[in-house]
Amino acid sequence: MLGLSPRHQLMVWLLLAGVGLALFFSGDYRDIPFPVGWFGACLFVAAVWFSVAKLHALPRSEDEAQIAPGEWQAWIGVAFVGAVIVACVMRADAFLPQVPIGHNPEARVAGKHIGTLFVAWLVLLHVLKKRWAGSVLADERDAHIALIAGHWARCITALGIIAIAVTLGFSDTERLLQFSYPFIAQALMSVLLAGLWCEQLAAALLYWRDRRGVQA
Repeated sequence: MLGLSPRHQLMVWLLLAGVGLALFFSGDYRDIPFPVGWFGACLFVAAVWFSVAKLHALPRSEDEAQIAPGEWQAWIGVAFVGAVIVACVMRADAFLPQVPIGHNPEARVAGKHIGTLFVAWLVLLHVLKKRWAGSVLADERDAHIALIAGHWARCITALGIIAIAVTLGFSDTERLLQFSYPFIAQALMSVLLAGLWCEQLAAALLYWRDRRGVQA
């Protein structure tokens, strides 16, 4: 990418990461004679790594400084946790067979893909924290926003658990036989992820509303 500025290089790598993520989600189509999902996962991870390197090298701008580190982390969390939830929903059928996950090749592949997204998210957060070294990462406003966002997360998680409990408790025996233990475990994990996503989204929106009020 010679001849491009660092910011333009960052945009190109982020675009490639988006393409990799799209291929990652479309990898379940059986009529494509190519491991699209595997290629998309590799492209996504590589693009995230190079994006992180470019982000770490960029000088901090005034626009970036106006947004609190907590808001940056929240919006990134919305994107990554949302991608993980989509991956869980799209690959939920891999957990339907009545066998342990360790003996289910499709479930192991799905787990590796989901783990890839988590690793990329953690790497990006780690680099961002190094980029903000020396800055105030949290204050009373951040604690207040975290408290409200956590309340929303607990409510969503509780509602999801109740929905699963009601479904299992009032379903006919024939229907219950369709739900394997790995599938139920995956459903519970999805509920926890939904709570985490709502927490990140609530925090991001609270930061955004607060910032808009200050600027006004």
